[in-house]
Amino acid sequence: MDECQLRGLIPEQVYLLGRMGDLKKALTLITTKLKDVTQAIEFCKDKNNEELWADLIKFSIDKPSFIKGLLHNIGTHVDPIRLIPQIQNGMEIPGLRDSLVKILQDYNLQISLREGCRRILVADSFNLLDRLVKTQRRGVAVDSSQSCPICQQRIIVTDLRYASNVVLFHCKHAFHEDCLPTNSMERCTICSTQRRGPGSKGVVK
Repeated sequence: MDECQLRGLIPEQVYLLGRMGDLKKALTLITTKLKDVTQAIEFCKDKNNEELWADLIKFSIDKPSFIKGLLHNIGTHVDPIRLIPQIQNGMEIPGLRDSLVKILQDYNLQISLREGCRRILVADSFNLLDRLVKTQRRGVAVDSSQSCPICQQRIIVTDLRYASNVVLFHCKHAFHEDCLPTNSMERCTICSTQRRGPGSKGVVK
């Protein structure tokens, strides 16, 4: 098998190594055998692995064509400060100024997107918290027909001899205080059982 045929098998090797989890070896094949910076960058983007980006930057740092490719394509995936200070003084890189402008623009776009997402998340968190507080402040009614799920007796009785304190949860389940176990005052026993589901094991906390 000649060199051209061997080279033609490299993409398949890269694919198999990626599927097997040997990402570094796959990246090494792309950079040293194929010498394709674009494919190397796409591979790192696809795997989204910090160590792969570090390996690619380390490999590229003395290769102007690779540095140019990185400057044009990694602004939204890697902090430019990881790459730019490592560029050797005096190295000639075609289109360096345009590449630097693009990477900074891409990085600023990434920062703007993150800031926008952060504002949305903060606003949603406050809205959800406000809804939760309003829900928990609502009154919960107990009618005369409601029964205690444990003893099946009416929650509200007219004969004081059978009266008991009532425990009412936000889920609207109400119990006689005397019917609840001493360790079950903080949660509804019905809802806790439903969350556990059939066949579940262990103690509900």
